[in-house]
Amino acid sequence: METPLLFTLALLAVPVGFIVFLLASLQLRRQAASKLFMQGITYIKILRSLLTYVQQHRGLTTGFINGNEAAKLDIQLLEQQIKRSMAEVDAAGEWMHNNVKWSSLLDHWSRLGVLYQQGDADKNFKQHNIFIANLLYLIDDVADVHHLTKITGDAMDTDWRYLLSIAEYIGQARALGTGVAAKGQCSSVLRIQLNHLRNKIASSVDASWPEQSRREIQHLLHCIETQLVVDRPSIQAQDYFRLATKCIEHVLNQFDRQIEQLEYHSA
Repeated sequence: METPLLFTLALLAVPVGFIVFLLASLQLRRQAASKLFMQGITYIKILRSLLTYVQQHRGLTTGFINGNEAAKLDIQLLEQQIKRSMAEVDAAGEWMHNNVKWSSLLDHWSRLGVLYQQGDADKNFKQHNIFIANLLYLIDDVADVHHLTKITGDAMDTDWRYLLSIAEYIGQARALGTGVAAKGQCSSVLRIQLNHLRNKIASSVDASWPEQSRREIQHLLHCIETQLVVDRPSIQAQDYFRLATKCIEHVLNQFDRQIEQLEYHSA
């Protein structure tokens, strides 16, 4: 009697052991996926701050080159923030530290950070745009590698990434407009660029956004139309910079809420 019983127990032990092994493996995989996901969230938050600082640097330096010398101190303080933010990104994890795109951005910034001192507004603007575009590509890579779209689906994915594009449209309009306001004149080329960005921003505003956000963005668009792309720009560089910055903050607040939702759904 004992032999058949032992044999039966042995037969049962094999599938039970396999199930236990399978459950343990699944648990380990879930933990690894969760860790990867949260590391990605950490990267996104730090890179969002860096993006904001570099966009501000583009705007302030464009204004400085065009005559707003009062921006010099703000530029220097901002460069310190960018340096700290870059160090934070670099130390956030091995994946980022060893990333070729990140290394390229660090190298680019070493030259870009002092480029405005040459006094070439167009070159300064374009090089900032290239840097920011590459930073946005890196954010895309972080989202893909760390599976930041797996919890809420493709609709959320498109939404939060697109918000960064909208913020960049406004950021470019802020930089060009600050330069125009500082110089007190708007060339035909700048009028075309600002009108193009104005249309991009106008078509991107979502009716579901808070009323204050939509109202202030509409104010910015009206300001571009009536106080910048005219024969005699009539707004101070600092005032325009502050107005555009508020609009960017509205968009990035929407972005922050999207990231918070990703964290919530992953918990």
